[in-house]
Amino acid sequence: MSRHHHHVDWKHLGAYGAVAVIVIAAGALAIWSFIERQSLVVINEPLPKVTVVTSDPNSRLAAAWVRLLTKADLPANLVTPDSLDRMEGVVFFCDAGPIPPRFSAHAIVIAGTPPPFPAGPFRISTDAGMSDDALQLTESASPILARLTPGTEVATHRVSVAMLKETPHMIIDARWRNSARAAIMHVEDGGSRCVWFGFDPDSLASADDPHLRLLIRTAFRWAAGQPVSDGAVGELPTASVLAPEARKKARAERFAFSADRLANPQLLSIRMSNRGTLTLENPTVKVWLPPDVRQVELAGDLIMRRGAVLRAAPDESACLISLRSLGRNEDRVMKLRVVKERPGAATVAER
Repeated sequence: MSRHHHHVDWKHLGAYGAVAVIVIAAGALAIWSFIERQSLVVINEPLPKVTVVTSDPNSRLAAAWVRLLTKADLPANLVTPDSLDRMEGVVFFCDAGPIPPRFSAHAIVIAGTPPPFPAGPFRISTDAGMSDDALQLTESASPILARLTPGTEVATHRVSVAMLKETPHMIIDARWRNSARAAIMHVEDGGSRCVWFGFDPDSLASADDPHLRLLIRTAFRWAAGQPVSDGAVGELPTASVLAPEARKKARAERFAFSADRLANPQLLSIRMSNRGTLTLENPTVKVWLPPDVRQVELAGDLIMRRGAVLRAAPDESACLISLRSLGRNEDRVMKLRVVKERPGAATVAER
C-alpha cells in the first residue's frame, strides 16, 4: 500500500490570503462609501424672507426696494420700526429713522442713509452726493459677488444718493465708475453681518439686470448665514487665490460647483462638476461659511477625499477646497464636517 504525501505550499496560501484581505477591504470600503453617500441629503434652503423697516409707509425709496426685491424673488414684508418685534428673516432698513433701543440682530441690510445704531459693525455713516452713470463691481472674490463676472458694470442714471464714509474694516463690493466712491459694501464682525447698498433702484437703467438680481439674492443669503461659494480654475498661483482671471476661466470652461447644508447640521457638501469639453486644472471652490462655524475639516470616505486639499481663509470666515484636476464630465462630491462652533469669524483646520 502506497502512501501519497501532500505538501502544502505556504507561498500559495499566503497569496490567496492576501487576495482575500484585499477583497474584504475593497468590500468594506464599498459598503462604507455607500453608507457615506446615503448621508448626502442636501437641505434645499429657501431664499431668506426680508423684513423692510421704514418709518414712512409711503416712502418712495422703500417701495422701490420692495419692487426690486420682488424681481429678485425675495419675499419682502414692509413694517415700521415699532413693529420690529414681529420681524422675519433678514432685517432691511430703508428710510427707517430712529431704531428702538431693544432692537438686536446679527444680520441686517441697509439702503442709503443708515439709521443710528448704538455700536458695533452696524455703526456706519454717509453723506450726500451724486451717483455716476454706472456702478462697477470690484474684481476681488467676495461673498456678495459670488458667481458674478469680475468687473461687471451696472448702468444707472445720475441721481442724489447716500455716499459711504469708508472705514478699514469695510469690504467694498462695488464703486461708482467715475468718482470711485463706494456703492455696495459688506462687513462682518464677531458673527454679526451687515450689507449696505448705496444706489437707488429707481435710477437703474434696467431693473431686470440679471447680474444685479443675482447679487441681491447672494447678499441676502450671506447675511442670513447660508453658505455661499465661488469657483476658479487654471494655473495654481491664480486658481488657488480665486484671482479674477481664474474665476472668468471657470465660467468660460463650464466649471459647476455648489456648497450646501446636509440633513446632519454638522456637515456641508461640496460639489464640483466639469460640464465643459476639457480637463479642468486646479479646480478650486471657496466657501463662505455660516457665521457660527469656527472650524471645519474634510470628512467622508477615502474616495470622497482623494486628492482634495482644504485651506483656511480665517479672515473671511471661509475655506478653500482644491483638486489637481477634474476630467470631462467628472463629478466630485466632498464633505466638510464642523468641528468647532461659536458666534464670530471662522477658521479652518488645514490638511
